[in-house]
Amino acid sequence: MSTSRAMVLHEWGGAFAAEERPLPEPGPGEVRVRVVATGAGLTLEHARSGRLGGSLPRVLGHEYAGHVDALGAGVEGPEPGTPVTGSFYLFCGTCRWCAGGRETLCERLAGYVGVAIDGAFAEHVVVPARTLVPIPDGVEVATAGVVADAIATPYHVVTRRISGMRAGARIAVLGAGGGLGVHMLQMVRAFGGLAVAVERDTAKAAELERRELADAVLVARDDAWGAEAQRAAGGPLDAVVDVVGASATLAGGLAALGRGGTLVVLGYDPGAELLADPGRLLLEEIAVTGTRYATRAEIAATLELVRQGRVEPLIGARRPLAELEETFVAIRENRVFGRVLVECAGAQ
Repeated sequence: MSTSRAMVLHEWGGAFAAEERPLPEPGPGEVRVRVVATGAGLTLEHARSGRLGGSLPRVLGHEYAGHVDALGAGVEGPEPGTPVTGSFYLFCGTCRWCAGGRETLCERLAGYVGVAIDGAFAEHVVVPARTLVPIPDGVEVATAGVVADAIATPYHVVTRRISGMRAGARIAVLGAGGGLGVHMLQMVRAFGGLAVAVERDTAKAAELERRELADAVLVARDDAWGAEAQRAAGGPLDAVVDVVGASATLAGGLAALGRGGTLVVLGYDPGAELLADPGRLLLEEIAVTGTRYATRAEIAATLELVRQGRVEPLIGARRPLAELEETFVAIRENRVFGRVLVECAGAQ
């Protein structure tokens, strides 16, 4: 019997167990992918702790990239050997939101890859065929899964969530040194915006400066960062993207906006609250919006930006699948700049 190596979680918050499992077979409408590598970020720590729901035992991991290995009944493509990544949302594909191109708001969302079904911290993963996105020539297969989340999400922000995004827009990113923040900065600049990085970790702020990922880098030691960001940007902020989502960062982001500005809530801190003066929202046409992942079309567009060299995946570390436990420790302790790439099976 053929087997597939996987790292399995048996207890919420527990350690991962290396197991040899039967090779998963794709059912009707499904595709099996031989995984080259899977990205890892803080969202997966939430999944490991059970905060995203799901059931056990479970194989986590959704930022996967690999090659099509087998097709289930009724699936006509992509052909075996095709390099692919995909959405980690298990959307229905037929509701009014999916039909309208906003599948992240699916009315019948069945959960997430790596939470509701087994994910990609394994040599193979089986996913619905409709969730796949081909990887174009010129994009490294191993990092394409990171593109599908950590870069495609910022693409959705600048193209759909920031009101009046334009060249020269002054945009601050809170939590700029994290796995999403570093790519958010790149995306702002790729679309002609002026990017101000706000980061409380001095080491990450220094790394942002060293890599020249922003037009200005601020270390947020207190609530004065808003005025500093405006001075660094040369005027009132057109948008603030909050990757942290804490009460203090949300309040600071809202206060730092200029007329017609947009506060984009990209991070989530359970229990956080935002108080807003409705008079200011009305008189200055301030917008407050959430942002939820990206569609397959947006993932494909983001992969094209990577192919063109306009943005790039920032990989802070590459680790073998067997070291997944150590990888999660590094993520929890905030020791990695950018994304961690977990190498799963190779390109064979």
